[in-house]
Amino acid sequence: MTYLTYSDSVLAAADDNGCLSPAAARRLMADHGFTLSDVAEDSGGQSCVALAELNAEALLTWLGY
Repeated sequence: MTYLTYSDSVLAAADDNGCLSPAAARRLMADHGFTLSDVAEDSGGQSCVALAELNAEALLTWLGY
């Protein structure tokens, strides 16, 4: 499948609750030079609950998308 944007491809990988698997979330962060520990240390103004649940939209927003 072809996605219009990188964000679309990440959102498509999320489950029915909008969350990524731990492996997918680690890969997303690593692709951008970060770790999930970086997210845990600084929420960047995002919901800590959403980030802890590996919510795809919250992680993308944290990354600046």
